[in-house]
Amino acid sequence: MTLVAHAVARAPRPAVETRGLRDRPLVWSEIDGIGVWSTDWDSAMTFETADLMEHHRVVERLCAAETCLPMRFGTVFASDEGARAALLPRTAELREALERVAGKSELAVTLLWKEHPAPARTPAEGFGPGTQFMKERGAAYRAQEAERARAAELAGSLIAELAAEQPLVWHETCTTPHVAVSLAVLTPSERALERKRELEALVSRFVDVAGVVSGPWPPYSFARVR
Repeated sequence: MTLVAHAVARAPRPAVETRGLRDRPLVWSEIDGIGVWSTDWDSAMTFETADLMEHHRVVERLCAAETCLPMRFGTVFASDEGARAALLPRTAELREALERVAGKSELAVTLLWKEHPAPARTPAEGFGPGTQFMKERGAAYRAQEAERARAAELAGSLIAELAAEQPLVWHETCTTPHVAVSLAVLTPSERALERKRELEALVSRFVDVAGVVSGPWPPYSFARVR
């Protein structure tokens, strides 16, 4: 038996539909009050693009039925025993993580730079190519530092507006040349759509970045444990 994992939940297992990827059976592997839902998979089968989207739908269905921690698509256990053995050393941390996300959904905010110009090339008269290179490198470094500072300012504005506890917010800045801020926040599920509208209004006021707010989603960004 090969198992493709979807989500971790507390025991007793939630009442859910019993079909997983490609309409194959879902399997519940439990130890010490914690379990993982997985699709019973044929090891000769290979993943397809559609399986990724179906994994997301399975996770959404599981999270709608009970508090769950989504697992990364492609996480595979060799057997039911292997799944339980993987859970056992982490049951305490998994309980804490499940408590943290209980009753909450994830909203994601991405801030994209509206302009990302290349540093201007100003000839350094009277100097050779080496000096010219160092001047250009210095200008590029200063531009990057200015972007990092502005990205940190933007992230701070979002976090202050959210007024959420630190464990409920995750963010990174300047992860690619075009992304200023990537942020995820856990919000009470019953307020998720209202909070999404608030975030959309907030990011629309930024003049130098375009904001995209997505969700609500299962708590993907908060499923990690130490």
